[in-house]
Amino acid sequence: DGYVQAVSIGGGKATHQARFVRTEKYLDEEKAGKYLGATWTTRAPGGMFSNLGGGGIRDQAGVTTYQVRDTLYAIDENTATVHELDPNTLHTKTTHPAGVVEGMTIKAHTKIDAHTGDWMMLGGNYGPSMSIASAVHHKDGTRTALPATKAPRQVYTHDFFATENYFLLYLQPAFVNPLSFLAGLNSFTQSIKWKPEEGGLLALIPRNGDEPRYIETPSSWMWHALNAYEEGNTLIADFVGYDSPQHFIGEDPAFSAIMEGRLAANQTGGHLRRFVVNLDTNTAREERIAEGPFEFPMGHAAMALHKHRYGYMSYGAHDSIFHSGLARVDTQTGNTTTVDLGEKIWVGEPIHAPDPARPLQENAGWIIAQALDGATNKSFYAVFNADDLAAGPIAKLHLDTHMPISFHGHWSAHT
Repeated sequence: DGYVQAVSIGGGKATHQARFVRTEKYLDEEKAGKYLGATWTTRAPGGMFSNLGGGGIRDQAGVTTYQVRDTLYAIDENTATVHELDPNTLHTKTTHPAGVVEGMTIKAHTKIDAHTGDWMMLGGNYGPSMSIASAVHHKDGTRTALPATKAPRQVYTHDFFATENYFLLYLQPAFVNPLSFLAGLNSFTQSIKWKPEEGGLLALIPRNGDEPRYIETPSSWMWHALNAYEEGNTLIADFVGYDSPQHFIGEDPAFSAIMEGRLAANQTGGHLRRFVVNLDTNTAREERIAEGPFEFPMGHAAMALHKHRYGYMSYGAHDSIFHSGLARVDTQTGNTTTVDLGEKIWVGEPIHAPDPARPLQENAGWIIAQALDGATNKSFYAVFNADDLAAGPIAKLHLDTHMPISFHGHWSAHT
């Protein structure tokens, strides 16, 4: 279930608060006093018959948060709704339709163009075939929704890219078999099969409503995009990519081991990669910018959909699925600066807080990351100078307990 945290820093002090998003699922299970339904990674209690039709997966609001025009939202994986929260108290206020084609779900990740204020969503549905739907929520309150289109393959995707003129969805060769899922035999993730021999497809969906085109790429597993932008008739899309998703699906994946209380090795690490798409020839190549292992890539919010140089991400210095440090990568040169907090420290997603005196400078400001100390079993937030990660934290905000493993957040400046 979504557990939203907020750290406020200012006036010489820091405060922390956290609340569960009070989704319908959460309220029903709170009342029952037990776990009732399926999630996208686990099956509902009761065996096959309780999981017929997919087990009734319900919105958990548990993957991302976004503050859009002073409204705070929590979003789940493949959901048709978004939850609105009070940004000051984190109390759950209401739900809203996601805003793509009616009845279709969206990815947990969205994109915000800081230049225009456009909030971009992409999603679709699984079924006999997979559909793709997208929409743009404009700063003036209007919405542009593109018609749903049929995808050439039915695969799992978690994130997408966007530029000034395109949505880009990487259709990685992670094929979904909805029959075993709908029959109640497998969870959704257990219904995914990795077929690297099929290669990748990059779906280019014009924001003006023109027909999509599909461009072949090498095979990579992608969780998260760093950013994408346009240079003339070339699209540049940076992401963390893996040779295979052995950590997630397949024979005894690391994620499953962790859920069973077993600590798994880092079977295959993610590296910072780049798709370079030639719009004139409808071809793409993949480049490797920097060697990881990396995850949770994050850039300066002002560069989203526009040309960037630096990316910040979690970094694994030890043979573990958990990362213990952070990295900054110069995407022009591949030069990488890292910091390691120690083998018994788990470090999550880095959040970039711009320097108000240099608001558009990518390597200025501060990097904030939540961490868990395995020796004390308590969590803390570490603050770094963005231009000197290697120097280590300039401050730590210690909590008196541990926090659940967290996914994705953002920085909001208040004056």
